[in-house]
Amino acid sequence: MKRRIVVAIAVVFVFVFALSACGSRKAASGSPLVIGVAGSLSSLDVNQEAGILNYYVTALAQEGLVGVNNDGELIPTLAESWTDEEQTVWKFKIRQGVTFSDGTPLTADDVVYSIENAMDPTASPGVAIYFPDYVEKAEATADDEVTVTLDGPHANFIISVSNTGGLFVRPRAWGESADAPGSPQDLLVGTGPYTATEFEPGSHATFTANEKWWGGEVALKEVRFDFFADENTRLLAFTQGDVNFALNVPVDQSEQWEKVDGATVQFLNDRNYYGLTFDPNVAPFDEEHVRKAVAYAIDKEGIVNGSILKGHGTPATAIPAPEQFAVAMDAEEAAAKLAEVTHYDFDLSAAKAELAQSSVPNGFEATITYPDSYPTTGQASLVLADALKDLGITLHVKEIPLDQWLNEIGGGQGVGWMIYGPTTLEPGEITMWLLDAEGPGYNPANWTNEEVTALTMEVFGAPDFAAQIEPTLKSNSIAQEQAIYAPVWWGQAAIAYQGDTQVKDYNSMSLLGSNWPQLFVD
Repeated sequence: MKRRIVVAIAVVFVFVFALSACGSRKAASGSPLVIGVAGSLSSLDVNQEAGILNYYVTALAQEGLVGVNNDGELIPTLAESWTDEEQTVWKFKIRQGVTFSDGTPLTADDVVYSIENAMDPTASPGVAIYFPDYVEKAEATADDEVTVTLDGPHANFIISVSNTGGLFVRPRAWGESADAPGSPQDLLVGTGPYTATEFEPGSHATFTANEKWWGGEVALKEVRFDFFADENTRLLAFTQGDVNFALNVPVDQSEQWEKVDGATVQFLNDRNYYGLTFDPNVAPFDEEHVRKAVAYAIDKEGIVNGSILKGHGTPATAIPAPEQFAVAMDAEEAAAKLAEVTHYDFDLSAAKAELAQSSVPNGFEATITYPDSYPTTGQASLVLADALKDLGITLHVKEIPLDQWLNEIGGGQGVGWMIYGPTTLEPGEITMWLLDAEGPGYNPANWTNEEVTALTMEVFGAPDFAAQIEPTLKSNSIAQEQAIYAPVWWGQAAIAYQGDTQVKDYNSMSLLGSNWPQLFVD
């Protein structure tokens, strides 16, 4: 189960950059919006495969009880309204007159089934870990009402019933009869603005407008995702005009994309975290001096502002990016607070001094892997390896396929990359997943600390988002004092697009809405 958890949390970063709010080439004219993505899907069903691209794709067809708008605010979706009794008993009034794409009406029982299905790790390995284990029961208490009872007060439960949080409502009959939900044979059935009409793993997925959607007319009639295993092939398709938009354009290729006639490449702070994880159960990383020596050897400024990222990022001092604290303070104030978290700036003299106090003062050999979809992490690994040579440490850098990398995270590597992109504006989201070993999340460093566990549970049970900030900072600082994590940079990501419409309302939350293609239409 832990391995599934790691796969789920790690893959969140993959496509968190906002496609949204970019205009397609005369999208409203009826031509399809073609989105070129690096990578592929084996299933359209998030319950089975929980990559962030799955989330964005599935959100077109299946909705949650609540949704997230372009500002990261919760809005009514399949639930017209909701109430809570002391944050323990939540009652949702189900929107009436809603039909699934197969023509069957939405019922309260379908919602109950969807919640129970999402909580079942056997039926839904992709999202069960995300769904709170404090849910005692979900029941239809009226034809238009679903009541969810928790084991105690949990203010943030409401996020769990959004599709961002892992709830994708589906008909009970379809869910129980489909042999492989989300496969080419069992295409998604949902209430969303689009219907899955074609899916060929490794090639493409096509969605057409759902004329039965309760939200009204869908202006953009067709959206197609084209999958590319090779970045050069994707760039060629964009150059030839076969792709309107490209997500997650590699920084080191961005200038080539910009040279395409009529193309625009745009960068955005995406709140993604890139850093090293040390497993204190694996020698020699079981020694704090060794971990600190490696942390001091990371030239964050050089990686971010040199030839690797070319300024498209920010040297990180902690796990959450400043923008993650937007609910309570501006980015400048948040950056100041995060700078106070214990961290290690590039200092080879300090690195040598730390290593000299370890049991391996003359160095050692280790291997670090990085995912082939993220060449910048490989380049950063080589910079680190070069610096570590001065300490007598030989760091072997190895590229592996993304799916292999995901499956191996938390599997006993002494040092490895952790890349995470938040899907909500909860200040403590990353902390809950990366630092807690006993509660709702999972610590990929295989590290436990009683004080940090208590702090992350405090984050998890906070009465509001602002109350998450202080325990988030404290727990983060404890982890970094022991050099369990070594933050390297907070990311930017890039999209490339071509056409007549200019970018508008562009931010990292936009793709979390179910009708995000509407943002491509004038």
